[in-house]
Amino acid sequence: MTGPVSRPAGDHRSAQRIIEQSLITRRFLDGRDHYQVGDDLKLQVGDWTNANPDPEARADAAYNLDKVLRFIDNVDDQTLHASVSRNGYIDGFSDSGYARVENSEASLLRRFSWYGYEELRNQPT
Repeated sequence: MTGPVSRPAGDHRSAQRIIEQSLITRRFLDGRDHYQVGDDLKLQVGDWTNANPDPEARADAAYNLDKVLRFIDNVDDQTLHASVSRNGYIDGFSDSGYARVENSEASLLRRFSWYGYEELRNQPT
């Protein structure tokens, strides 16, 4: 992954529709997991919430969030702790929404939210 992108040509889904159609994104946003990384994460992928007045930008942000979450969920679980790849969850968050295990999917997402796409470039999938 190199950076945030716009939705592919012909993809006219709204941010809400993108979130509804993605199990991992819906689970992530419905849980407490995003509390620790939320604002920093928005700096990397854009603001998918109604606080963003531009519906096209919201949809692009939701699309980028979904791509990042799917990428992290597909990182080889042999290289991450307390993580199960391809299970539809970002593993490693505590009940309070903080990354509780270093070198987990949750800690990778936290690092991504702070440092950007560079954190994802060298991950084995």
